[in-house]
Amino acid sequence: MRYRMGNIKKDQYSHIRTICNSYNFNVNLSIFTSFISIMSRRRQQKSSSSSSNQNLLYKQQQSDDKITSITHLCTLPRATFLIITPILVSVILQVSPNYVEPIYGNVFSTIYFNEIALSSLTFGIIIGIGFIAKTKSLSQITRDNEINSALISGIDWCGILFALSPIIVRALFHISGLLGPYIGPHVTQFGLAYPIMLSIGFLNVMACARLSREQRRPIFRWMLYVIIHFTIIITLIYVLYSVMTRGRSCRRLYFSGLLLALVGTVFKLLWCIYGELSLEGDASQRRKPTFNVSLRSQLPFITIQLLPQILIIIMVIYNANFNSHCNIAIIQNTVDNNIEYNILARNESITGWIEVVEEIKPRNIRVLRAGHSLLGGIFRETRDSIYGCFYLMEAVRLIERGASHEHERALQIGLGIGVLTASLQAHNVDLDVVELDPVVYDFAVNYFDLKHEHKIYLQDGRKFINNADAQTYDYVLHDVFTGGSVPSTLFSIEALEQIKRILKKNGILALNFVSSEQWPHAESFALVAKTIQTVFPYVKCFREGPRGGSVPFQNMVFFASSNYINFNIATQEDFLGSASREYVLRNFLNWQINLKKYQNVTNVITDEHNPLDELQRISAFEHWKVMRELFPQEFWINF
Repeated sequence: MRYRMGNIKKDQYSHIRTICNSYNFNVNLSIFTSFISIMSRRRQQKSSSSSSNQNLLYKQQQSDDKITSITHLCTLPRATFLIITPILVSVILQVSPNYVEPIYGNVFSTIYFNEIALSSLTFGIIIGIGFIAKTKSLSQITRDNEINSALISGIDWCGILFALSPIIVRALFHISGLLGPYIGPHVTQFGLAYPIMLSIGFLNVMACARLSREQRRPIFRWMLYVIIHFTIIITLIYVLYSVMTRGRSCRRLYFSGLLLALVGTVFKLLWCIYGELSLEGDASQRRKPTFNVSLRSQLPFITIQLLPQILIIIMVIYNANFNSHCNIAIIQNTVDNNIEYNILARNESITGWIEVVEEIKPRNIRVLRAGHSLLGGIFRETRDSIYGCFYLMEAVRLIERGASHEHERALQIGLGIGVLTASLQAHNVDLDVVELDPVVYDFAVNYFDLKHEHKIYLQDGRKFINNADAQTYDYVLHDVFTGGSVPSTLFSIEALEQIKRILKKNGILALNFVSSEQWPHAESFALVAKTIQTVFPYVKCFREGPRGGSVPFQNMVFFASSNYINFNIATQEDFLGSASREYVLRNFLNWQINLKKYQNVTNVITDEHNPLDELQRISAFEHWKVMRELFPQEFWINF
């Protein structure tokens, strides 16, 4: 006879006792009672342990729910915009200034651009918050539908703006002469960057809006997700914007439009099939389809919904095949006032648009265009340079340097079209050329007769001089002006000290700087002069021609050395059969600038404190006007 001791009750206990007595079992009642008590305690302990484990599991489940409740908030639309927003914003911040640079120069295309672009993004967020607040009075289902509809419409609008922007911007370029370089870039960006940034801000608010099914979750969890969402986006934007990316500006714009077209297509299909965009993991929690009919019967409706995507594709095809700003294979020659401009070659490179253009008559010249400036040019018949500053820099060879050197070595920072390079090669100078843009070098070789009798380094000039060996060069030739400004880091006292270090003891620096002798334009010139004089004890400066200080904007060449500077008289051997070179080298001593007039400037340019970028805005305006006087508006638009 067996009994489960744990289930014995009081009456059962009495019955057992009677049985035991009837069978004459000599059972010690006290021992039996103790046994029953022990078994009862064990059962209670087991029950208590089981209850404790259940509490732990419940607490763990609550903890897991807190974590998953945040991850559940990362719905399909939110995850999508978490990925594409940094891509789209970095494209706008990088491409938009470059796109207008050929028309307005590299200074005006960036002034206040980032500030206004980010303000547009913020304004879009504010509009989105206002839209969400306006829908609070609606029923939950109606409110969700309004938000999803606004999200899809915003994606369509943003994609169309990306794909249409090359066409809009090209049209706005035709009024660039009327707008000028201060206002023109921002008016143009209203057809490109600013409305797109506003749309991106609005779309992120729509994607992060708190939907009806999320109302049951605590609001602080949704707020935590929104903070995480925008923190990740801002971080990724900073990373992508900091990375130097290559690629044609126009293509990056319309490929962004195609990306949005793809996203819009997926969202519209989800909307038509499931009636919502934020698909739940559990299908039972999804709403019923908007249309309780087969997908085939919805095809006409879906086709109408996809019209914006079709329009985007049409505009992309047009830009890729018929817009010269998007396709370098399209060569469109220009005729303005019976003057014909023929484009021989063009390419968009790391520094912007580079182009070789010929003016058939009346000047009969060939020029190398970089953005809204000219890197150089030649007369087609004589092959002489159209700029005298390159010949003026050749005067570095005329400076007395004591003992003669059979094998002179020079470093040229900034190639241009290679006029100075060809001259030094003709005089058997061993030459190292540092040029940042490979397309500039390629065009100089193929279209301006530059012979490859030198070492070429396609890299940043500052990096090169920092790593070069000490006392290596007899001459350093420094000419990096382009697009209306210079890279200011190559004019700091630290950069000039590095140049002095790599020069031989009797070496010479020849530095070209484009500015004016008239105040306030002369402030940048005076600052550069003071910085050079701080590093080199002997400095002389000459203007490009005999016109003097009345010219608002011109090339000015500094010669600097640790030794006294005295020029020898140029000979026929120095002229290399060029009448223009002979004129400059015979007369440049009469064009000297009196640097004592600018001694009131006491500041110098340093890496830590470099006001040159700010000061160049004044001279950049003069440069823009000069370029528009040299060539008409149609010349600059055609790139």
